[in-house]
Amino acid sequence: MPSDRHGTVPILTVVLVACLLPISVLAPAALGAGVVGVTQEPAEDSITVDGDLPTNGPTVEVVVRLEEASIPASASETAAERRLETHAESTQEPLLEYVRERDGLVVEETFWLTNAVLLEVDTDTVDYEVFERFGAVEAVHENFEVSVPEPPDRVNATASGAAASAVGERPTTTGLAQVNASAVWDAYDTRGEGVRVAVLDTGVDVSHPDLELATDDPSDPTYPGGWAEFDATGGRVVGSTPHDTGTHGTHVSGTVTGGSASGTAIGVAPEAELLHGLVLGGTSGSFAQVVAGMEWAVREDADVISLSLGATGKHAPFIDPVRNARESGAVVVGATGNDGAETSGSPGNVYETISVGAVDRAGVVPSFSGGQRINRTDWTGAPTDWGAPSSYVVPDVVAPGVAVTSAAPGGGYQSMPGTSMATPHVSGTAALLLSVEPDASPDEITTTLTETARVPEGNAATGETTIGSREPTDTRYGHGIVDARVAADALVTARGTTEPTVANSSDPDPTEESGPLPIPVLAGSVVLVAVSLVLTLLARHRIGTR
Repeated sequence: MPSDRHGTVPILTVVLVACLLPISVLAPAALGAGVVGVTQEPAEDSITVDGDLPTNGPTVEVVVRLEEASIPASASETAAERRLETHAESTQEPLLEYVRERDGLVVEETFWLTNAVLLEVDTDTVDYEVFERFGAVEAVHENFEVSVPEPPDRVNATASGAAASAVGERPTTTGLAQVNASAVWDAYDTRGEGVRVAVLDTGVDVSHPDLELATDDPSDPTYPGGWAEFDATGGRVVGSTPHDTGTHGTHVSGTVTGGSASGTAIGVAPEAELLHGLVLGGTSGSFAQVVAGMEWAVREDADVISLSLGATGKHAPFIDPVRNARESGAVVVGATGNDGAETSGSPGNVYETISVGAVDRAGVVPSFSGGQRINRTDWTGAPTDWGAPSSYVVPDVVAPGVAVTSAAPGGGYQSMPGTSMATPHVSGTAALLLSVEPDASPDEITTTLTETARVPEGNAATGETTIGSREPTDTRYGHGIVDARVAADALVTARGTTEPTVANSSDPDPTEESGPLPIPVLAGSVVLVAVSLVLTLLARHRIGTR
């Protein structure tokens, strides 16, 4: 190579450009990879309007959906939450300013966990197409009803056996015995300590001897930090104190964190911190209520959000709240519903939710338990980054959901059936896993629960099972019955290996020697090579010119 300065510079320039060229080509792909909450931009002057919305006359509540925030895969949970809030604030402002000056429109609530605004619209004076003027607006839909899954017929829910089972000298409900909860208590000396579980339901009777609600101030009857009530528009009810508008919420809460005041343990993770958001009045609520409850749970640093509720069918508005809650660090667990085979409900249907079906004491899926194969194309406006596979099965797992004994308002106990009762068994199990491995991500918890679930072979009553070998093609069992002890052992083993610990089954293993390097790694390597080469050439040039 030439030793004069004029001869070296062009060569260095060519080398540097050649080395950096792949980065300029690959950078857009790298920036787009791993981004969540991204949906396709709507065509100019075009938004999706729910065909069920009434027109010409009635005043209705509508949810206006705006483009979601893009969250880099490297963002921390705190950064993800902050990004969601700031993005919602900035993109909603033009809409809110317009509404304040326009007759026939009233703002009822704003949301950031999903970028949405709830408006009261006088359809006699305002057309839904008026929202097309805002580039960030993508869709308009009703504030649809969400409810407790319809209780199954007792005919479907009788094969449960005794209400309690002795495990060693510690009596527990049959449900706890079936998910092997006490084995985790003994093996890892934890019952869920340090983990916060938010149950969103009909409320909770905090006076029950088996229930203890988290609070930032024990002297405050509103239980700040551990209790919240939301009205139909998603507004926080100021001054609300803990209560149950039915029986469902107290029962579900007991299965997650209930104690053993009666002599029988009823909660899978009795030392986990219980948060409860009242989002259903009696048996039903609204989409806005549930989203408001999820926002509150994320803001209160809930590690697990338990949703024994839903709306039958594939309701796309639930996709972004679930995905964004997970990106903020929460494991989301939801019921599949009680309408039987080939049915299921949302948000349990959302791919990122850990969806839960029911089994009886013998390990048999009762006829009421929901489950089906879902094609991604069945969703309206499915995220572009959902990718392969083209379909998936709900439930992900099953858990005890027949004649489940848990707490009842008034200090007593009640036996209830349903996927609503199965869901808190899985939420409690997730809490136990996080207590054992506090730094485990939602993806790790999901993968561990599904890969260690057991599926009965042939006659379930024989007790013969397979573990981790069954593909999730069974719409009755999904991956199988949750086993807390097996899952805990697997998670501890996995997290003891070289990073990454546990990856999604559909994700490539970055530690594999074969296959191309991930784009960010490849780009970083190119930069290092380029810099190293340039520095070497400069050094040699200086030596030659001294």
